[in-house]
Amino acid sequence: MYRYEKGRFRPQTFETPREAELTLVLNGSPLVRLAHSPGEEVELGLGFLWLAGVFDRLEQVRWLHRREGVLELEVAAPAGTGVPLRTSACGMGIVYGERGVGELPFVALEPELPVALHRQLREGAVRYRRHRGIHGAALFDAEGRLLHLAEDIGRHNAVDKLAGRALLEGWRPPFLLAVTGRISREMAHKAAALGAVLLASRTGATENGLAEAERRNLTVCTYVRPTGYRVNASPGRLLVRSGEEVLEAVRVEE
Repeated sequence: MYRYEKGRFRPQTFETPREAELTLVLNGSPLVRLAHSPGEEVELGLGFLWLAGVFDRLEQVRWLHRREGVLELEVAAPAGTGVPLRTSACGMGIVYGERGVGELPFVALEPELPVALHRQLREGAVRYRRHRGIHGAALFDAEGRLLHLAEDIGRHNAVDKLAGRALLEGWRPPFLLAVTGRISREMAHKAAALGAVLLASRTGATENGLAEAERRNLTVCTYVRPTGYRVNASPGRLLVRSGEEVLEAVRVEE
């Protein structure tokens, strides 16, 4: 490989992200094949199926078996008619079933939390620092303590891995979620289904993503930087405080 700089090509070695495929076999039938970054295949499969509404509780997964490129599961009374094939490619879109979710509860959040969450995501994103070309997502408790961080070539995969880990560890919402990718409608729904009350992204959100967030009362912050961020949806959770007294909800300036 080469690097072009100042009018010259120079030989240079670059590390690139690895890509693998994981076939999910549900109750004996192949269901979906996911393009993903190697690692946390069990978490990826469980999180994907849970957020897709295939099962509601981990106890409904009677058994699972992982082998190279395949995760087999037997699930009691799977919901719906199945999950269509999807890839991690951004241009292909995401089409799948969805876990039902109600309106999220009110949780008062300190206004510096989105910045703090992304600082921890940035510091823990080892693969991104090594070769770029990869997304990250981090799950936190309501106080901003890091629970788990996942990296993957697919931004949805990274969130699925967090969901799978939450299931396996028995963590309970409310959560806070920091991501590197854009917030689409599907991403906003996944965050709400996971039980996140705050979704903070390093980049932007789509119109449908913000509409879904407003419908679920999900607080969305975009373009999070060390110096600040944009508040796009349900800003009332972010509070300005003086000691224990709440002075006012954050005001979004035009």
